[in-house]
Amino acid sequence: MSEVSGVAADHRLTAQLRRYYAFRTLATSYLWEPIFVIFMMARGLGFAEIMWLSVLYSATIIVVDVPTGVFADRVGRRPSMMLGAATLAVAAIVAALGTSVAWFAVAEVLLAISLALCSGADSAYLYDELAAAGRKAEYVQAESRASSFHLFGTAAALVVGGALAQWHMVLPYVATALTALVAVWLAAGLPETPRRRQPQLMLVTGGDATRPSARGASAGSIAAHLRLALADVRANRRLIWLLGCSAVAFVLVLAGRYLYQPLLVARGLTPLTIGAILAAAHVLAGVVAWNGARLRRRLSEEHLLWSVLAMLALSFALFNQTHGLRVVGLVAIQAIAKGMYSPLIKPMLNREIAASERRATLLSLESIARRLAMGVFSPIVGYWGAQASTYVCGVIGFVGIALLAAYYARPGTNAGESDVTAAEAASARQRVS
Repeated sequence: MSEVSGVAADHRLTAQLRRYYAFRTLATSYLWEPIFVIFMMARGLGFAEIMWLSVLYSATIIVVDVPTGVFADRVGRRPSMMLGAATLAVAAIVAALGTSVAWFAVAEVLLAISLALCSGADSAYLYDELAAAGRKAEYVQAESRASSFHLFGTAAALVVGGALAQWHMVLPYVATALTALVAVWLAAGLPETPRRRQPQLMLVTGGDATRPSARGASAGSIAAHLRLALADVRANRRLIWLLGCSAVAFVLVLAGRYLYQPLLVARGLTPLTIGAILAAAHVLAGVVAWNGARLRRRLSEEHLLWSVLAMLALSFALFNQTHGLRVVGLVAIQAIAKGMYSPLIKPMLNREIAASERRATLLSLESIARRLAMGVFSPIVGYWGAQASTYVCGVIGFVGIALLAAYYARPGTNAGESDVTAAEAASARQRVS
């Protein structure tokens, strides 16, 4: 009887994962992506103004990321994901109606809130659901697949959005709103497993150990919840390092979103060709993300981190020296790094988080670190322009490599630690495949 019950539970979890993957595919599929710079310029904005809107976007995420993470921890991952997708639908409509910087500023704020509600909550949902089912060992592979579905969805959005823009530039925004509403429906159908609460959590500050009650924190204010999350970070030097490493890699991964369009247009490529190139890049990134767990088994986390930073640094440094369609090769290299980034960083972060009831909040702190870095970078792009900014990206990548070398040069630093046994990993491979 127990065996039959176990098979039924496996089927339910498999169906749940399929619905979750569909949500990840649609919740951040921005069909306006291949034309948003062109669209805002057509509505009267300059490139510098667009980059300052990027700063507003990052600043909004910094302000709302922790509150939305606390919301996901205290109210639920699923409600947070539903509200995030619904907010995206509103943001898309506001942007479609935009005729000035003020209109697009409102759209950017809503878009940032949407991402903050989904980001962190979705990864925390996946980790906790697998842990509750006794299948935590599958998280690395499941997160890799979720990241690949997101990238495949983005690739499809680039193609469809580009095609719709041929008819009318507003259509990609309307289609995004409709897609986001489907994501709301998908999230509504996901069950939510209560998070496990630990009776006590050891917090180490300045070498002294204290033992505040997790129960007291959960019954207290949001400020108390945040203090415990910050104490979790202070107590874990590896987590602090991961926050910095994620921020550096994120800036380089996201930089192409703003740089590709003007750089490729300067090389004589049409918007339709640009959309096709970016779609192919996201497909490549999705294939890499799909095989993220396999890469982790063959190469250590240390080697993968070196690879991500090195590929991004070198490709940006060589961008202005590469002419014609050969630049597509550099875009492909950056796509490979992008596909490796999320399946590598997220499992490393989740492994370092001991308190499940604060997982989304801690992931929000990581998002804040990334957005702070992007907020500093965006004005540089707006001031110096796209071409000069590729060199800045190269320098940032090499600085990240230097920091990585300094970190691994420290005595007692071990790379590639795992939170599962070899037997658990083998079982996970059989289940997921």
